[in-house]
Amino acid sequence: MKIINNLKTEIPDTNTYYFDLQDYSIENSDTVLIYGYDTLENPPEILNKYKIKKYLNVTMPTEFCSDQDIFLDNKFDKIYSICPYSCDWLNKIKNTNKYEFIWYPFNKKYIPPKAGKKYDVCYHGGIHGIKHIEMLDIIKNFNYRYMSMTNGINFLTINKLNYATDLDLKNIEKLLRVSESKISICYNNLPCYPNHVNNIKAKTNWQGNECFNQINITNDIPQLKSRFIEASLCRTLNLVEKDNWNVIEKLYTPNEHFIYFENNNDLADKIETIINNYEDYSEIIEKSFWHSYHNYCTDSLIKKINK
Repeated sequence: MKIINNLKTEIPDTNTYYFDLQDYSIENSDTVLIYGYDTLENPPEILNKYKIKKYLNVTMPTEFCSDQDIFLDNKFDKIYSICPYSCDWLNKIKNTNKYEFIWYPFNKKYIPPKAGKKYDVCYHGGIHGIKHIEMLDIIKNFNYRYMSMTNGINFLTINKLNYATDLDLKNIEKLLRVSESKISICYNNLPCYPNHVNNIKAKTNWQGNECFNQINITNDIPQLKSRFIEASLCRTLNLVEKDNWNVIEKLYTPNEHFIYFENNNDLADKIETIINNYEDYSEIIEKSFWHSYHNYCTDSLIKKINK
């Protein structure tokens, strides 16, 4: 299988640049796998030389928030997506089996060595709503790390850069900070703004996608985040918000591979409990590491896609 990346619109030095799926590429093949957000609208012409075309989608369902044409079944023979609900929905409304649920991959060569824990808790990612703002107010009371970029970020993230302890880290530096932290906070969901909601509701049969069952209530949609597997492979405890989907349970088991928090009040209590009893969570951390290592890294992904 020939593997091509299409990273023209990706923010430099973000996760997709480190999949390095080209490590598994075979030149003389009639099958091609491509990844990169620009492929949604601009599949490169080189794909036409291949008999079987596959696409790795690690953004779904966020593209439904846009007004672009995101139905890819007429362009690809197989689409692998991190959103199980959208796969089920698209297969049903398109009367196909082209969409298949996969995980957010991580290349083993970037796993950092075991590190001493210097920090209590960390968060890396965008600030998308009030719960993220409240979360920053909570973690600043601990020995925390908040890692952020300064480019390609939304206005809420810009407004909270004063909370950041680390800016514009290289990927390997970010992973080192995570590995030096006892806890990593993860939200596997994303709030939609009014224009996003309008674009979602413009999609055919949008009500059939379980992703959108809160769109008139909380405006949230589920999305698997890369930071979960990153923290897992950094041997850092994942503290995950319990939400209306809990999509992480498609891949991991609560209290065996991670810990839930119910709301931000519970978040503060859980952080306090964990850092004061950290050794009690060592088995969860190790189980999570090996579960990710054996099942959800890029080598496992390529084996699944090749099948």
